[in-house]
Parts: sequence; structure tokens; C-alpha cells
Amino acid sequence: KHPGSTFLNTLQLIKSKMSKEKLEGLVKSMEVMLSEVEQLKSHCGRQTEELSQLVVELRRENKELAEKYGQLSQEMKEAKEIIAQLQDTKFAFDAKERQAQKLNRQL
Repeated sequence: KHPGSTFLNTLQLIKSKMSKEKLEGLVKSMEVMLSEVEQLKSHCGRQTEELSQLVVELRRENKELAEKYGQLSQEMKEAKEIIAQLQDTKFAFDAKERQAQKLNRQL
């Protein structure tokens, strides 16, 4: 059975049991509801488009942040290596200085 024919049969049944005024009121209500549904559909379509754009933007920002994090991690690793080298140099310098002071006291 075609869905449209069922709808038409239902309308014919309603028409035979309703007054003209009630039927016109029902049709008017259905038209209003259909208009509201179309407005909601349009609104949802716009929101879907906006959300899609936001998702694209968030993905781009996430990629940028991941890249920046990678760069900062590398810089932090390099900074820690430099600090370790500086500490080693300081310890060696301090040891040489203690050794020099010891020699001075012996002289």
C-alpha cells in the first residue's frame, strides 16, 4: 500500500466525521505545525553547520597545540641538558678551586 493513499483514506474518514469548521481548524493547525517543523529544520541545519565549523576550528587548534607542545618538550629537554652540563662544569670548577686552595695552604 502506498503511504499517501493511507493518509488520504484517513483524511476522508476524518472529513466524513468532522464538521467543515473543525476540519479547517485541523488543517490550519497542521499547517502551523508544518511551518514550525520547517523552521526547526532550518534552525537545526544552521546549528549543525556552525558546529561543524567549530569542530574544524577545534581540530586545527588541537593540532597547533600538539605541535607547540612537541616544540616546548624538545626545548625543555635541551634546557635540562644545558643545565646538567653547567652543573657538571660548576662541580669541576669547584673541585679545581678546592684543589688550588689546598695547594695554597700547603705552600
